[in-house]
Amino acid sequence: MLYALLVLAFSLALSGCLSATPTITPGPLTTPTPSPEPTLTPTPKPVGDPTNPLVLGAVSENSSPEVTDANNLLADRLSQYSGLTVKSRIFTSYQSLIDEMLGRRVHVAWLPPMTYLYASQFGLAEVAIQVNHFGVYKYGSQFLANVSSGIVPYYDPISGFNSADAPTALAQFAGKRPCWVEPGSVSGYIVPAGILALNGIQTGEAAFTQSHAGVVRALYVKGVCEFGATFSISGDPRTASAVLEDLPDAIERIPVIWRTDAIIPNLNIAFIAGMPEDRAKALTAAYLQLARQEDGLPLLSLAAGNYQIDAIKPGDDAEYNPLRDIVAALGIDPRDLIGK
Repeated sequence: MLYALLVLAFSLALSGCLSATPTITPGPLTTPTPSPEPTLTPTPKPVGDPTNPLVLGAVSENSSPEVTDANNLLADRLSQYSGLTVKSRIFTSYQSLIDEMLGRRVHVAWLPPMTYLYASQFGLAEVAIQVNHFGVYKYGSQFLANVSSGIVPYYDPISGFNSADAPTALAQFAGKRPCWVEPGSVSGYIVPAGILALNGIQTGEAAFTQSHAGVVRALYVKGVCEFGATFSISGDPRTASAVLEDLPDAIERIPVIWRTDAIIPNLNIAFIAGMPEDRAKALTAAYLQLARQEDGLPLLSLAAGNYQIDAIKPGDDAEYNPLRDIVAALGIDPRDLIGK
């Protein structure tokens, strides 16, 4: 009987353990994080809008108030004629201007030829307006020598044409010492030296005279160099008053041996690459309309840094191809000639 009672007691105790409800300890209360509301990214206004003006860049090394005021007025007139909002900015160097174009903070700029070659090479800018300077849109170079040098002239000053091609006329410069203007001179070094390179003509060690008139003077006195080159077509340094005053017979003593075609474009107006077509058309039309006004060309000349502008026309990038070929033949980097 005692054994039976002990078994019963043990069974009841075990049953209570198995049926007990487990105790759950709640964790700390947490607040659910709400999902962020979607935000709308505002669509930027197209360039030329009052909130996103077209920026016209010009260079004035001394920040001339005259040039600054002219570009401000130019921007106002372009705004008036195009219906776009145009503002101007003045820079003290072409390098700083190019940097701002790279950042797309300048959309229109005055660019000289070598600077434009650099900007177009990297897809930064496209020529929009070509400028007529001293009656021509492009100019060239001429090779000169002293009449006593024995070098044969192949240029007829009466007809204005060469009587032989470049390989024939320029072969006589092989091994001779040239007088160039300076390494950054497009017409006084880059083009003539590049044409010689294109034709495989190697010359002696060059002398740099630092000016076009200096080339004429060096050839006149002899002993410095055997031939040289200066600008042509837009003018002739042999006829400059400063030269004729001292060397009245310079034209007879220093004949033109051979002259290039007009292959060097003047200063241009370039638009940043990728400008919307409607903006580019409106702005080009505004420039052309301004040029037809009585004060238009004087204003453009002043805004370009007192660079005489006689006319303007729509630009064509293909006009720069001969200059590109010459630069490539000479093996120079347009990056080193920003500002030229």
